[in-house]
Amino acid sequence: MSLITVETVSKFYETFSVLEDVSFSIEKRDRLGLIGKNGSGKTTLMKILVGQIFEYQGRVQFAKQLRVGHLSQDPDLNPELTLHQELLQIFYKQQRLEDQMLELMLELEDESSQPDLLQKFAHLQEKHDQNGGYQYELSIKKALSGLGFQEKDWKLLTKNLSGGQRNRLALAKILLQDPDLLLLDEPTNHLDIKSTEWLENYLNKVYSGSVLMISHDRYFLDRVVTKILQLRNQRLTIYRGNYSQYRKTKALEVLTQEKEYKKQQQFIAKEKEFIRQNLAGQKSKQAQGRRTRLDRLEMIEAPEVTDGTMKIKFQPQIRGGNEILQCRQLNKVFDDKIVFSDLNCDIFRGDIVGILGPNGSGKTTFLRMILGQLQPSGGTIYVGHNLTFGYYDQELTDLDEGSTLLDEIRRQQPLWTDGQIRSLLATFLFTGEEVFKLVADLSGGERSRLLLAKLLLKQDNVLLLDEPTNHLDIHAREALEKALIDYSATVLMISHDRYLLSKLASRLLIFGENKATFYSGTYDEYQRELAEVSQKQDTPVNQTIISKKKSPAEFKVQSQPSKRERVLVAKRHKRSRPR
Repeated sequence: MSLITVETVSKFYETFSVLEDVSFSIEKRDRLGLIGKNGSGKTTLMKILVGQIFEYQGRVQFAKQLRVGHLSQDPDLNPELTLHQELLQIFYKQQRLEDQMLELMLELEDESSQPDLLQKFAHLQEKHDQNGGYQYELSIKKALSGLGFQEKDWKLLTKNLSGGQRNRLALAKILLQDPDLLLLDEPTNHLDIKSTEWLENYLNKVYSGSVLMISHDRYFLDRVVTKILQLRNQRLTIYRGNYSQYRKTKALEVLTQEKEYKKQQQFIAKEKEFIRQNLAGQKSKQAQGRRTRLDRLEMIEAPEVTDGTMKIKFQPQIRGGNEILQCRQLNKVFDDKIVFSDLNCDIFRGDIVGILGPNGSGKTTFLRMILGQLQPSGGTIYVGHNLTFGYYDQELTDLDEGSTLLDEIRRQQPLWTDGQIRSLLATFLFTGEEVFKLVADLSGGERSRLLLAKLLLKQDNVLLLDEPTNHLDIHAREALEKALIDYSATVLMISHDRYLLSKLASRLLIFGENKATFYSGTYDEYQRELAEVSQKQDTPVNQTIISKKKSPAEFKVQSQPSKRERVLVAKRHKRSRPR
C-alpha cells in the first residue's frame, strides 16, 4: 500500500486557485523532489500533507501507523532546553529503561537481594539492546557533527540559536527519529557544502524510508531524488529521474509539443481557408463537413512560454583596471581567535571567483576587508584602480523596512518617472499593485529580487555577492547565472550552491581550518582532485557518516560496558536530561 495517496486535490483562496486536480502517491523508498516557482503552491501542498491546512477539495489518504517527520521553515523547539537536551528527548524510552536498570543495579549490590532481580535485570537489558542500547549518544553526536555543530555548541539554549542553527537542529531531530517518511521544506537552505554532502550521504546510504522534499538546490536534487514533481499553473506533472534528467525530458517534451502545435495550427488555417472559399459554392457539403470535424478536433495546447523569469543584465559603467585584487599573507584575527591566515591570491578583470567554506570560516569577513569595512590583522591587500564595488548582503539588510518598492528604487534614481521605475521592477517580476508593497512585507525571495534590481542600477565593475541564490527559486537562479556569465567585469561570490559554482566559477577561494587557499581552477576540477587524494589515502576526505543501515542499532558501540560502566553511564545520562 502507498504511504500517502493524493487524489484530485484542489485548493482555492477567495477568487484564485493554488492547486487544481493534483494527484500522486508516495511509495516505499520513493525519493521525490517537488519543484516550481515561488508562489506555485509547493508549501501549500506540503501543509495539506502534514495537516496544517484542512480545507481543500479532493482526498488525501495515509497508510496506517505512518510515522512522518516534517521539516518546516519555522521549527518548533523548546526554548528552555539546550541543543543536546532537545535531541535527548527523542530517546526517552531508552532513558527510562536505563533508569530502571540503574535502580536494579543498586539493589543487586545488596547481597541479600532476591535472585529474581537478576532475571528482571536481564529482561530490561535485552529490551534496552533491542531499542539500540547506548548507541543513541553516538548517533546524536554524529548527526550534530554532520550538520555543522561542534561539541561546544551542545550547551547552547535553543532560544539563543540563530535561524540557521535552529533549522539545522530541527533537521537533526527529524533524522534521529527515523520516520517512515520525511517531508522536507528546503533542507539545504542553511547548510554549508560539507553539511549538504553529509545529508546526501545520510539519505542515500543510511536512511531507508521515503522522502518528499521542496528544494531549489539542483545539485542536491540530482544526487538524491529519483522523481521530479513539477507544479506549474496550479497543476502537477511527474517526471522520472533526477533534476538533470527532468531538464532533458522537459526540453524534448516542449520541442515535440511545439512541432505538433505548429503542424496542427497550419492544418487548421488550411481547413478554415477551404471552408471560407467553398461554404457557399459547389463544395459546400465538403466545407460543412470539414467545419464539423474542426469543431470536434482535440486541440493541442500551445507550448510553455518561459514567462515569469527575471531579465537581468549587469552593465559596468566604467572599465576597471586589469589587476583587481592582490593579497599577500593576508590574515584576520578577532579577540585572539584566528579567522583565517596565509591568504595569497591574484584576481584579474573578468575572473569569476567562487568563495567556499564552512559557516563562520571568514568568507564574509574577507569581502568586508575588500570593501574597507574591516582592516587586516596582518599581510597586505591591494585593490586595483578605477574600481567600483557592488555588494549583495546575504542578510538582505540594505533596505528600508518602511519604504515601498517604488520608494526603494527612487532613492537610487531620484530623476526617474514612475513608469521607468515600474518598467525596471517588472523585469524583476514586480508588477501591478505589487510595486506599492512595503519592504517589511516582502518574502525572502522578493527581498532578494529587489536587492538585485538595486545592484543592477549601480553599474559597478566588481560584484561582491554573499550567498546570492539563497532565497531564489530555480528559474531566478538560472536568470542570475546567465546575467553573471554575460557580465563583462569581475565577480567574487560566496556560495554553497554547487550547481552555481560548477557552472560559473573559474577560480576558487577555499576557507577552512583557520586558513584560506587560492585554487586556480574550476569547482569540478577541485572536486576531482579531492577524490584522487581520497583514493590515494584510502579514506574519504572530510569523512562523514556513511554506514549502510543494516539494523536499528546501526551506530552501536562495539564493546559491551561492564556493570560499573553501566551505572556510571546511566547516572551521567540522568544528570544531562531535561527536567
